[in-house]
Amino acid sequence: MVKNKSIPEIRFPEFTGNWKERNLGDVLIEHKELTNGHTFPIATSSRKGLFLQSEYFNGERSGIDSTLTFHLVPENYITYRHMSDDSTFHFNKNVMKTPILVSKEYPVFTTNEEAFDEFILRNLNYSAAFSNFSHMQKKGGTRVRLYYNVLQTYRLLLPTVEEQIKIGSFLKKFDEIIDLQQQELTTLKQTKQGFLQKMFPKEGESVPEVRFPGFTGEWEQRKLGDITESFSGGTPSVGNKSFYGGNIPFIRSAEINSETTELFITEDGFNKSSAKTVKKGDILYALYGATSGEVGISKLNGAINQAILAIKPILGDNPYFIYQWLKKSKNTIVNTYLQGGQGNLSGSIVKDLILSLPINKDEQAKIGEFFKHFDEVIAFNQRELDGLKQTKKAFLQKIFV
Repeated sequence: MVKNKSIPEIRFPEFTGNWKERNLGDVLIEHKELTNGHTFPIATSSRKGLFLQSEYFNGERSGIDSTLTFHLVPENYITYRHMSDDSTFHFNKNVMKTPILVSKEYPVFTTNEEAFDEFILRNLNYSAAFSNFSHMQKKGGTRVRLYYNVLQTYRLLLPTVEEQIKIGSFLKKFDEIIDLQQQELTTLKQTKQGFLQKMFPKEGESVPEVRFPGFTGEWEQRKLGDITESFSGGTPSVGNKSFYGGNIPFIRSAEINSETTELFITEDGFNKSSAKTVKKGDILYALYGATSGEVGISKLNGAINQAILAIKPILGDNPYFIYQWLKKSKNTIVNTYLQGGQGNLSGSIVKDLILSLPINKDEQAKIGEFFKHFDEVIAFNQRELDGLKQTKKAFLQKIFV
């Protein structure tokens, strides 16, 4: 059966008939009003949305002269940054409940009575057809420019306004659900950070600000190497194919928090290399590369390479407590031992780290279990968010023509 390219793969049941091809310019109304920067807030249009300059740059952006001329974006009008380094453009609708100002180079427009703005907005941001159109604008050089007169030439298939409203409203609601889930996840992460700051002693102090009832006394300082054993692994020769494709998960530094691995090695590959085994629950610390200073709790039994330091308590200390301390201390460790974020950590550096911990192992366990539960809730919410995004992506591939 020949696929009809004029109707979407997924459609609301009350609508039939082919979509009609139009020039985008036929359904847009350009807004060209210019004004100075004293009249309304100055905003930035980015791939993450519209942001006020003062919020986006943590204070008034240096170099912004409010006496310059700006494009006015009325409420509910759409704008976009007309230059891109990768041929991807993101369109933003002004929902700030006030007119805003953007660079006079940024086009501003809305739709006429033949189109629904939420439908057009999502077609431009998510459809394969517009992605192909924008990538065709690359004419050489490092930056791609998409001026309004070129944008108007984009040809798209449009349903009736009623169907546009149905699709646009559906996708808008989906975006609102995703935004709410993202906000909940952000709040959880911020709350956890707050607890980390209060449930571990501040520098120079020997007791935390917040403590579980029933526990008293000062915490002690110990070298990590005095209370744990640690080791790194190695990599089987990549030139020997018989070393790979086995049953042993081969954990690399970017996978220390993963439940799966990309590579598996054979028994022969393990035995003829410096790879070392780790078990579920072992602390894994990334020493090299972009992940330096990252820490995880192994979610599988497998083997590690030389870029990972496995850490195991030897005196009954709680591994999840140690893991949380390393996680909380990441920035301090990286800033202390890696110049400008470059270079590698080493096993000796990590073993010489001084950490504060309760003498009472029950208090360690209580703190470790508290944050373990927190991490499980965060992970669950992250999976929910990822699932929503995947569902939206699937709809977008089938709901536009």
